Amino acid sequence: MPYDSAVMTDVFSKNGVSLERLRSLEKVVRAGSIALAAKGDPTAQSLISRQLGELEKVMGFELLDRSKKPFHPTLAAQRLAESCARFVREVEEAAMEAQGQRRPIAVGAGELVIRQLLIPWIGKSRRGILAHPWSMQNLTSRKIQEGLEAERLDIGIATGLESTGSVEAVDLEIYGIKLVLPTHQKPDKTGWNCLTDLPLIILEGDGKFRRFLADCEREHGLKLKVGAICSSYPQAVDLAEATGSAVFVPEYWWRRHKEWAARTQVLPGQKKLQRTLQLGWNRKVAERRPEVAALIAAMKKY
Repeated sequence: MPYDSAVMTDVFSKNGVSLERLRSLEKVVRAGSIALAAKGDPTAQSLISRQLGELEKVMGFELLDRSKKPFHPTLAAQRLAESCARFVREVEEAAMEAQGQRRPIAVGAGELVIRQLLIPWIGKSRRGILAHPWSMQNLTSRKIQEGLEAERLDIGIATGLESTGSVEAVDLEIYGIKLVLPTHQKPDKTGWNCLTDLPLIILEGDGKFRRFLADCEREHGLKLKVGAICSSYPQAVDLAEATGSAVFVPEYWWRRHKEWAARTQVLPGQKKLQRTLQLGWNRKVAERRPEVAALIAAMKKY
């Protein structure tokens, strides 16, 4: 169907389209469903549901996939929500600049990266870096990628980031993964067999690490005993120390704990565990905000 500007003008002249409704749509898209966006509040859930229904009537297309419950945002809803969120951010930036205020630089990274890499780097570079306010968010790699593409984040640091039409990603550091044994156990030459009866604390993720462990089980003819799955490395280490379990930690953190070296187990095929930490950003944001571009340039040198 050819583009008809008269139709679009008519859409925006109707009462169903408002910034409030569009922002409600953006909340639903970000949360994944109306119920999650309402955070358990039945009144808010009813309001958001009504607002999205009004938007659908005016826009002329579905914003929710109602084929199964819970209802999820359609692709059209996602595009509309991203455009709305971008517009709101640019309006906020313009208003803050006009009032002489500075919009915080939003940085997304995992808890360990924030604590062990980002904060120490800020400390070394504090004279110039803290001249601008920051917002640090503890997020998974997938959420960071999504945040960069939607311009909810200015900068992201994680593994598995991808360069896309709007996002650029560069490598920062290649690192390995180390197996740290509990304090009562010394490393030996048995390799993976040391984990036959030893509980293992692992990190939840995208499944790549679990597949690696499964391959090692098949290759060495053993069955690993997973004691717990944690959402961050600090949680995993704390739990391992408290329960006398083994735990995998990234090499850049392992280097900061010299006491771990004496109980680090060498494993066959360990080099396969190497990963790459990446720096990502949205090209349009960097072009629009010189302070973000300057920060990216500084981080590349770290």
